[in-house]
Amino acid sequence: MALSKKVHQTIEFWIEHYARIGYGAKGIVYGTAGLLALMQAFDLNRGETVGSEGALKTIAAQPFGRGLLVVLAISLVGYVMWRFIQAIFDPEHRGSSMADILRRISYACSGFAYGGIAFSAVKILRIFSTSDGKTAEQWAFEIMLQPFGRWIVGAGGLTVFGIGCYYFYRVIKAEFRQRFKRQQMSDSTKTWTTLVGRVGIAARGFVYVVIGCYGLRAAWEFDSSMIKTTEDALAVFDNNPTDEWILAILGMGFIAYGIHMGFQSVYRSIDPM
Repeated sequence: MALSKKVHQTIEFWIEHYARIGYGAKGIVYGTAGLLALMQAFDLNRGETVGSEGALKTIAAQPFGRGLLVVLAISLVGYVMWRFIQAIFDPEHRGSSMADILRRISYACSGFAYGGIAFSAVKILRIFSTSDGKTAEQWAFEIMLQPFGRWIVGAGGLTVFGIGCYYFYRVIKAEFRQRFKRQQMSDSTKTWTTLVGRVGIAARGFVYVVIGCYGLRAAWEFDSSMIKTTEDALAVFDNNPTDEWILAILGMGFIAYGIHMGFQSVYRSIDPM
């Protein structure tokens, strides 16, 4: 019995710390993506893609970058693992209301999304085949050719738009503060976690709203070229000086979100079981 309890505690320990490493890795990706967006806004970017893909390629291009990318990919799996644990086992005991069920579904979607980013890091390293799969635009086109396909794409766009609006709600409520071990934080740390959390989440919300609007437009006009990824949404604001200020603000927002993930890595309350 004592041995079983010890094994249980050991598993909890490693899951918790691996998840914290995952949050840190996510912060690095967002921080790098934000820096690239900021550089792009001020014409300092040397042509790198802005977004998670550009962030991974930029890291890989640095001295010892390939090794760093391996570490980053392995670390991101910790975040993916934690998201799936949240989705399947509800370790935070959030409840079983419709809102809680939707939240757990969003955790699973987040796990798949960041699993994709981790796999992108692997592809950049050329460990596996680098042949490109279908793009979001190609998937949308094939879906729209199916019965009710335009409705499905439109529903997807509306869902993403709704997620963006929900992020703005999170900015106002700042409920993320409840997940921190606030008793371990100084007053200045509490202030900064709230500030960067709100700024970073607002930047993500804005990008989701843009992606959702383009998804709705793609369905309405039967034009899959309107489909945008995060990289495409940021590139929308790289056309003229006025738009580039928006890109710069979003870049700073992504950097803030990266810092927010750093605070999550250190102070978030994580109870895997």
